[in-house]
Amino acid sequence: MNEALALNVHLEINNQLHNGFIVRYSSEPKEFIIDSITNISMNSLQSTQTFEVWQGVVQHGTALNDWQMHQNDQYLIASVPHALLQHLPIEQATEKAYSTIIEQLEQWGYPYLIRTWNFFPDITSNQFGANNNYQLFCSGRTRAYAAHSLVSQPYPAATVIGTQQQDLHVHFIASKTSGIGIENTKQVSAFEYPSSYSEDPPLFSRALLHRNQSQQILFISGTASITGHNTQFEGDINRQTEVCLDNIQHLLNTAVHEYQFTNISLSDLSQLKVFIKYPEHLDTVKTHIEGLIGIQTPIVYLQGDMCRSDLLIEIEALAIIPSI
Repeated sequence: MNEALALNVHLEINNQLHNGFIVRYSSEPKEFIIDSITNISMNSLQSTQTFEVWQGVVQHGTALNDWQMHQNDQYLIASVPHALLQHLPIEQATEKAYSTIIEQLEQWGYPYLIRTWNFFPDITSNQFGANNNYQLFCSGRTRAYAAHSLVSQPYPAATVIGTQQQDLHVHFIASKTSGIGIENTKQVSAFEYPSSYSEDPPLFSRALLHRNQSQQILFISGTASITGHNTQFEGDINRQTEVCLDNIQHLLNTAVHEYQFTNISLSDLSQLKVFIKYPEHLDTVKTHIEGLIGIQTPIVYLQGDMCRSDLLIEIEALAIIPSI
């Protein structure tokens, strides 16, 4: 396995992208990427190093301590400085991270949080009490949102993955305008999960559709083998992969038929990011995904833990389509 997928920002802006952005994967050596907004590395299940490169945003200096912001006329991409969260318990770190994000976004003029990524270790461990670390993360996020009146839709699209790195790491995209939250009718909305699953529900949208002057962008959250609010096909990586992709397809269909998103298939997605719990499942997952959508779609495969111990895979996706 390789240490891979730092979220790198390639500083390139032009008149066509001043309100939007492009995302691509690159195998270029890291020193050829001009700048990075995070030091997160994950175990890559691929034979070559892969870097995620965002084009269309430029660095705008520091705003608070070590905040590094990259922005254009519509979007801001940033990470919470690690120093703010270092060594804090997960619930306290999460509340601090999201409270600080919301406060800063208002000052920066990008008040709408539209996409988040969250990484922390021992995600399903409950060594300190009845609630596991993911449930504590949800409680911290809920308190931060409630304290800042962010208590209704649309919640941002989100991914939460367990890693081997220490502490909580949070990265996000914010915008000057709001997006549209999209839910999956095959699933209970995460923010409506019963208290038997988590004392505080996971506050995110299954997908979020955002439009700018030149693009329509569909951010699809980390998507797992869940129907209703229950895990499906425990122990069966093939069937769990199938349910993940079916849930993503259902979100695409909803975006198309209810929100006038361009009619595209899974093979037209701008990228897929596939998190796999056990490396030995890689060949099975790749065979299934490539058999369904082909090999042209940009995909990376990474090792990570899911928010439930019975989940074997999680897939997030992104679709960037020119505006009609």
